[in-house]
Amino acid sequence: MKDPFAYLTGRQEVGAVPVSIGHKFDAAGRVLPCAGNTMLCHVDPKSEAFEALSAAQSAMKSGKFAQAFAFLPPASLHMTIFEGVIDYARTADRWPGHIPLDASVAAVTDDFLQRLNRVRVPRAFQVKPTRLFGGFSVLMSGANSAAEAQLRSTRDQLRLATNLILPDHGSYSFHISFGYLLRWLADEDARQLQDHADAVFAQFLQPLQFALGPVEFCRFNDMYRFEALARLT
Repeated sequence: MKDPFAYLTGRQEVGAVPVSIGHKFDAAGRVLPCAGNTMLCHVDPKSEAFEALSAAQSAMKSGKFAQAFAFLPPASLHMTIFEGVIDYARTADRWPGHIPLDASVAAVTDDFLQRLNRVRVPRAFQVKPTRLFGGFSVLMSGANSAAEAQLRSTRDQLRLATNLILPDHGSYSFHISFGYLLRWLADEDARQLQDHADAVFAQFLQPLQFALGPVEFCRFNDMYRFEALARLT
């Protein structure tokens, strides 16, 4: 994952606004239609982890820079295991090699459903938060080296099953999103925001360690809801 200061200020980005704006949300933070599919683990809403994550998200929503974000509903909290496809990213390096670039997302979803029916992955993963990046993304890792290897191995399985070979496959940062940045920040605002995020992380998330699973193959029409079509076990 990039340096939070560089990301929040747009120093290492090419666009006038974060890439999700205009695709997932409009400039005012209103959710936009955005079809795709993904393989993820939802956070159990009855768990202590969900309670801690929701408390951390609420602390960011009540902070000084809350208006710089489009926040997601707590019910959507999840950790992506393998990204799948999204309608606006129709390039050869973001689309399964055996499916035409102009195929519908629904057609890709149907193809993946058949392919994933043969996949067997762990029922659960032991994970832990490592940082609240930029105030909107909880960086995650396996709870130990064996758990991290299990996550990476599962990604490899899903890559092979879907024939979707993403350019950042090996360097992907596991995370749980609280929301999306709407605009680039001034330097001092970015520093203050990350300082606040670090304090929130220390208060609510630093001691956390929990289980996630099972992996669900989901489709979505926007960033507010991820509908499970199959559980991979």
